[in-house]
Amino acid sequence: NVSDETDCTVETGTGAPGRAEAQEHVFTLLRSVQREFRRQYVQMAGDHGLPFPLAGPGLALLQEISEHPGVTLNEVARLAGLPKSRVSVLMSDLADQGVVRKDGDSRDSRLVRLCVTPEGSGRIAEWSALAQQTMGHLLQPLSDEELVVVAEGLAALERAFQLAEKVSSAEQHTTTEMPC
Repeated sequence: NVSDETDCTVETGTGAPGRAEAQEHVFTLLRSVQREFRRQYVQMAGDHGLPFPLAGPGLALLQEISEHPGVTLNEVARLAGLPKSRVSVLMSDLADQGVVRKDGDSRDSRLVRLCVTPEGSGRIAEWSALAQQTMGHLLQPLSDEELVVVAEGLAALERAFQLAEKVSSAEQHTTTEMPC
C-alpha cells in the first residue's frame, strides 16, 4: 500500500536499491515532506491569523530561545540551523511583536541575550499546538501500520543524525592543528 512516490526500489540489476540511490531518495523525500508540512502549516497558521514569519522559522527560533534562555543571536542561529542574517531579521520582528526580549550582556556589551517574554511563552504553546494539529491532519490518511513505519523510519533517521554528530564532534576534538 505504498505509492510510487515513496517506493525507494531502484532498478540496479540486483532487485535491491543501491545505497547511493536510497540515500538520494531519502534526501528527496525529506525535502518534499518538509516543503509540504511547511506549506500546510503556513496555510493553517494564516487561517488562524498567525503572521507568516512566526508560522515558519519563527516558531523554531522561539522554541530554541525558550529552551536556552539568554542565548545569543549566534548561538540560536547555530541551534536552529539558520543563517545569522535571517535570524537577526526574525529576532527584530519577534522583539517588535513583544514575544522576544533582547537584553544586554552584563560582561560583554557587544552581546545581546535573547529571552522569551510571557506573551511569547503563550504564543509558543499556541503555535506548537497548531503544528501538532497540522501533523495530525497530514498523517490522518495513513493506516496505523503505515504510521508505525513512518515513526520507526524517523527514529532511525534521528539515530543516524545523532551518530553523525558524535563522529563530527569526536573528529573536531582530535584535531591538533591550530585553526587559521
